[in-house]
Amino acid sequence: MKKYYGAVVLNKEELKESNSNRIELEYYKISKKMKEKQKSRERTYGVEIIKKEYFKNGTIKEKNNSCNLTNDENVINKILNILKINKVTPVALNDIIEEVL
Repeated sequence: MKKYYGAVVLNKEELKESNSNRIELEYYKISKKMKEKQKSRERTYGVEIIKKEYFKNGTIKEKNNSCNLTNDENVINKILNILKINKVTPVALNDIIEEVL
């Protein structure tokens, strides 16, 4: 299951090294039932980031996810908050997850 967590927008002023007009970053919480405990309510959580980069002649979409990071929903919410506050992109997701955990 994927649930929307939040989004940030990077405007032209923040995009010094890009030719795009705007970038939107969307953050999602991923949750799945744990395989060995299908009958229980225990879940595992991860994150997904979707980046939409807008140009004059079109849009480029990029995404990345990291699953099975924790069994604690509070921990994944804190991770998602860190990602959102720091405007982490899909390319940097794995490095940031490694540092946070």
